[in-house]
Amino acid sequence: MIEKIVKAAKENGIVTFFRLRFPKVFLYLVIKPLTLIRYSDAKKLLRGNANIKSNHQSILLFTTEKCASTYTTKILRQLAESKEMYCADIEAYFSIKSIDPIQYFSEKEKRKTVFTKTGKYLGPLRKYYPIEDLDSYLKVLVLRDPRDVLTSYYYSKLHSHIVISEDFYKERKKYENYEVDEFVEAYLPIVKATYQSYCDQLLGTDNLIILPYEMLVSDFDSWLDQLVTFLDLGEIDQDLISELKANEKNTLADGNKNSHIRNKTPGDYKRKLKPDTQAYLTKELQSILKTLNYDS
Repeated sequence: MIEKIVKAAKENGIVTFFRLRFPKVFLYLVIKPLTLIRYSDAKKLLRGNANIKSNHQSILLFTTEKCASTYTTKILRQLAESKEMYCADIEAYFSIKSIDPIQYFSEKEKRKTVFTKTGKYLGPLRKYYPIEDLDSYLKVLVLRDPRDVLTSYYYSKLHSHIVISEDFYKERKKYENYEVDEFVEAYLPIVKATYQSYCDQLLGTDNLIILPYEMLVSDFDSWLDQLVTFLDLGEIDQDLISELKANEKNTLADGNKNSHIRNKTPGDYKRKLKPDTQAYLTKELQSILKTLNYDS
């Protein structure tokens, strides 16, 4: 019922007005109650009560913020659910509950409860975790030029993203007076560490497909076809594939700093950052850019 009300309010622009004008009120009146409904699958999984029906290889989506992770996980969830796989967004639940996922998954027994080799789709995972026998999972890695990620993160963190926790609200207040160039330099170590861990720990592992964000926005049909082939889920309802391709064509960026989809065009950092800032990011990220073919 709550979700239906929120959906109707979104369509009328009420949600955008309310969450921007009264972020903490929105957090407690809308976000936290929705958590009880939307992330019940995550709670069951963490408690060891998940009902696993499928014996298909478990699927993990590794990505980071501002790489269309919400959109990508929606696609993966629809594909996985069509084959009765158990789907859970653990990190979203952790974010709203202000649980540190790195600390939580530092305990082997907790990792073993959540990460099992069959029957699950888990994502998006926006950090690397030391998952046992990682080669046994089907791993999808969706990344974007980290300079664009940092630029987009500024608008998300300070403007468009819904306040999902007290921690998020405090961080928004911390950076509220930062200009974009100042913000990307301050946030660089966080993004750099995530990308470096993926380069060091994921690249070269078995059962991994890399599907860049840039391909998603420039050639979605090919991006989706490669994803479906890699997942090897058996016969997929072609109506679902057609629906996914049609939905992508209706997903438009509007350039508004308060919109979740502000700008999808690669190279946005060149338009938003000063030349000195661009050069600094490129120098600091040089090794990562080369590894991921963003150095051209």
